[in-house]
Amino acid sequence: MDNLALRRSDESGVFSSDKPRAFNLTEQQVTQFKLNGCLAVEDVLSADEVEVLAANTDRIAAGKAAHIPETSIQLEKVFRDGERPVANQVLSVRKLFNIAVYDEVMWRHVCNPKIVDIVADLLGTEDIKMYGDQLFMKAPGGVGTAQGWHQDSASWRDIFPMDLVTAWTSIDHATEENGCLNFIPGTHRWGMMQSDRLKRFVHDFGGNEWPIVPVPLRPGSISFHHSLTLHMSNANRSAQRRRGYAVHYMRATSWRDESVTDAPKMPPFKQVRGHAFPGRV
Repeated sequence: MDNLALRRSDESGVFSSDKPRAFNLTEQQVTQFKLNGCLAVEDVLSADEVEVLAANTDRIAAGKAAHIPETSIQLEKVFRDGERPVANQVLSVRKLFNIAVYDEVMWRHVCNPKIVDIVADLLGTEDIKMYGDQLFMKAPGGVGTAQGWHQDSASWRDIFPMDLVTAWTSIDHATEENGCLNFIPGTHRWGMMQSDRLKRFVHDFGGNEWPIVPVPLRPGSISFHHSLTLHMSNANRSAQRRRGYAVHYMRATSWRDESVTDAPKMPPFKQVRGHAFPGRV
């Protein structure tokens, strides 16, 4: 993590804003993100902010938030297929998705200036919309499954430019044992890799040319990655949970290609900061 993570800085931000900034990146951090396609920033959220996020996460996963549609709650495959009975609803959930458009607590997190200031620095604009959000639960004891190597924009292939930024907030301690994120730095510069092309490179991952960089995080720390950066997470083989809330941000000037029919069907894109533009997302 040391070669990806840099601590909070009081230096001036790279991109100016008329409003006071809650959190500023250094030029070194922005350059690092441009080179690697990923950046970890420690202690962005307070312990109280993490606790609010954690409590609301479990309330939604338990099915106690009537305003969240059931379609936004996905169980792990063994429970979806009926291979194992659901003994604990919360610990059976694989992910929650498209929840911030319905829930005020999660939307406040999406718009948290400490997070959005960083995203604005990385995107180079104050005009930002949310593409979507996903909260990965990763239950302990092997229940939380692995997610293989992928690029986010390989799914979001109707959004151009393919230059979105994900802010992945650690709610619990994310460790190599419980399935923290792993990145291949620099792969955002490869362009979009369809699965048949990607499989030709996977066997080289972990070598000198394409090292695998795990990014463990303590609660309240956030990793940011480009939507074309290859990343994955292993199964949770530990006795500790690993919840991480991923919010996907894009420029408000982005364009959605309506002719692409095999991309996810998303709720209307909500404005996070700045201006909206006619004919764009």
